[in-house]
Amino acid sequence: MSKKENALKIGLAIKTARKRRGLVQRNIAESLGIEVAAVGMWESGKNSPSFDNLRRTAALLRVDASALSEGEIVYLDDEGLADAEVISDLSPPPSGPMDVQLLGVSYGGDDGDFSFNGEVQGFVRRPPGVASLKNVFALHVLSDSMVPRYDPGEVIYCGGREAVPGDHVVIEMFPEEEGHVGKAFIKKLVQRTAKEIIVEQYNPAKRIRYDRYAVKHLWRVIPLKELLGF
Repeated sequence: MSKKENALKIGLAIKTARKRRGLVQRNIAESLGIEVAAVGMWESGKNSPSFDNLRRTAALLRVDASALSEGEIVYLDDEGLADAEVISDLSPPPSGPMDVQLLGVSYGGDDGDFSFNGEVQGFVRRPPGVASLKNVFALHVLSDSMVPRYDPGEVIYCGGREAVPGDHVVIEMFPEEEGHVGKAFIKKLVQRTAKEIIVEQYNPAKRIRYDRYAVKHLWRVIPLKELLGF
């Protein structure tokens, strides 16, 4: 592997672990006493952290430093790991066949985060079944809490009508701390009450309850048949 390829792998690993821990680049920069721009250079693969900075970054992200040096992620604990990140606002997408904003990545663990920070990672094709819907965005699934319904690497589309029990949903939470991103979750909606949102997870199978007042948004995942116009 070339030096550039290794830098790209390390940068992607840092970025992924950071987002799963609900952190922003500034959190790493402040912990290490460096500029935010330096963290951005690492994550884009334009530069690699020194051995000491890599070790300290691994400690902050609670990942194995040796694995991180190879561009791999081995989490030392699973507390607060991210389900999802949504990167962008929901401004109307441009017209054309590739006009659905790809807003971020989606994990499938017990926890998750996503943020609306103005970035758009790309565009994906608009399926025929949502040709007239304006408030639609897409996410990549990266881990496995909703297997077998959603596999890692799969693109899911969110938006359309209000979510009802039985729908799969992406749940955006308010941030727990200033300067951090809000967590998010991909689950199946079971019930809404005045105080709680009750959902189901597939892998491992369990039922989870969220404080309704801690939930910022609830986005419906559009099913495949609807995307295809059936």
